[in-house]
Amino acid sequence: MAGKTRTTVAQKSSLASISTDPLRSFKFHVQISGPQSLQNAYPKLGFMAVSGLSMTTDVIAYRTGGNNVTTQKLPGQSDFSPITLSKGFCPGDQQLLNWMYQMFSVMQGVGETYDTKTDFRATIDIMLIDHPVTTSTAAVKAIWRVYNAWPTAISFGDLDAGQNMYAVHQMTFAHEGFDVKVAPKAGPTGISL
Repeated sequence: MAGKTRTTVAQKSSLASISTDPLRSFKFHVQISGPQSLQNAYPKLGFMAVSGLSMTTDVIAYRTGGNNVTTQKLPGQSDFSPITLSKGFCPGDQQLLNWMYQMFSVMQGVGETYDTKTDFRATIDIMLIDHPVTTSTAAVKAIWRVYNAWPTAISFGDLDAGQNMYAVHQMTFAHEGFDVKVAPKAGPTGISL
């Protein structure tokens, strides 16, 4: 090995790979707007998890005359899975719980009559934030806007004096569809719906 020179290659950290990296799923905000009871209640909510953002479209198969070997397929009715939001149970969450009670009063026909002021449906914006944050304000890299959402279920985590953990609650929402927008390129620019 004598007489051989060793060449070292210095690696430089670069932001170039960030432009092709997939978006990370752990940094997001949820904003609910719509029902009068939640108007300006929460500018952005710190949920721990959002699940169920999916859509399926039924397939209608039919046979045409003269083509008995294969079937033709048409798109049928689309359906959107319910979404579930999970968060730590905090003081001030009563307004979210009151949203469930508002829906019950509309269904039972008690209280105020149904109009736009007592509509229990809301728009939910789920914003995926850029990571790492390269500017003073975090850019939104993807947005799911969920339309006409309303709570269908609520569940609370177990209360256990032998554990050392947060009290967590989950709310499940039915909705009538969503839009998705993704930023066209990486960098400090964000998007909005």
